[in-house]
Amino acid sequence: MAEQPLVIESRKFPSGLVLKLEGDLSKSAEAKLIAGFEQETELGSSIRFLALDLTKVAYINSGGMAVLIRLARMGSKAGVHTFAWGITPHYEKLFRMVGLTEFMMIYPNEFAVMQRIEALEL
Repeated sequence: MAEQPLVIESRKFPSGLVLKLEGDLSKSAEAKLIAGFEQETELGSSIRFLALDLTKVAYINSGGMAVLIRLARMGSKAGVHTFAWGITPHYEKLFRMVGLTEFMMIYPNEFAVMQRIEALEL
């Protein structure tokens, strides 16, 4: 099966950024994902929350896991809280095993993420 290229759609919300990912998350997605993240000059100032929509990510390999860890750690260093939703139970278990959940909070859906962000902003 050929790898599905990763498509990233970004959208801002007050004090945050949503990255909607679609396709396969592997090492080849790293440049695109990290570059998109680094372009955001407001990181840590007006952007304090990064939310990843992984609903349409079909496959994540070890390279993709490494990219997510790097992204979440970069966010953490910049004072950005990282959230994700749309993860299958299988990947959620892997995220916990590799320690990704130390840097990224996982929620069942976008509504739950936004509620958590609102609570953090108070």
